[in-house]
Amino acid sequence: MIAIIGGTGINKILKLNNKETITTPYGTAEVMRNDKIVLLLRHGEKHTIPPHKINYRANIYALKKLGVERILSINSVGSLNLSLKPGTFFIPNDFMEFTKKREETFYEDRVVHIDLTYPFCPELIKVLKSILDKNNFEYSEGTYICTEGPRFETKKEISFYKTLGDVVGMTLYPEVVLARELEMCYVSICNITNYACGISKNPLTVEEVLKKIDEMEKKILKVVDDFVNYPFGKRECICKDAIKLGEIK
Repeated sequence: MIAIIGGTGINKILKLNNKETITTPYGTAEVMRNDKIVLLLRHGEKHTIPPHKINYRANIYALKKLGVERILSINSVGSLNLSLKPGTFFIPNDFMEFTKKREETFYEDRVVHIDLTYPFCPELIKVLKSILDKNNFEYSEGTYICTEGPRFETKKEISFYKTLGDVVGMTLYPEVVLARELEMCYVSICNITNYACGISKNPLTVEEVLKKIDEMEKKILKVVDDFVNYPFGKRECICKDAIKLGEIK
């Protein structure tokens, strides 16, 4: 089963009408699904949940409970480099996180050291690149810096983050780690919506971000459509054996 984590507009192509509340040890998660696809709206159906208040553990646990093996996460990000233009896509192949108060692991009662040499599923990255190449969608790849939010970052913070990564956002972590802890494959497609504070000469506004998301919607929907219809075979990646490789017995 495949899961898409993203915005409400995604359901324009998935057309999922079966809404469910999934109960987990970490709280509840709201999903829409059929027998092959699960759609999870991380900010809620009306986009009312801020990034630092998202129940990441309940969300990811719910997907595992439903039998999900592969996750495509859609994230909006700011560019830390003038060469990474708003309106293009970005594929994270690594991350650094500067969050402060998020519940970030399922393993608090036993010792499990998850390897994150390749935090994003290598197989899914290849699939995502093939989809973007087929559609001639411009993209780049690199390191995602995750901050706590909900405020935008300061000019000095961005100056520092620029030395460490390529884009900045608020929602990738701890999703990516939690998915690996439950041995699910996870990949992110980021839409670059703006230049981060201090990169552009103009002040950053929410209106600017939302406008760019709207402009990119058709391309995002095309990527999702191609992903859910991709002829996936048996998983041969590192993700499926994460616990076996990381648990101290």
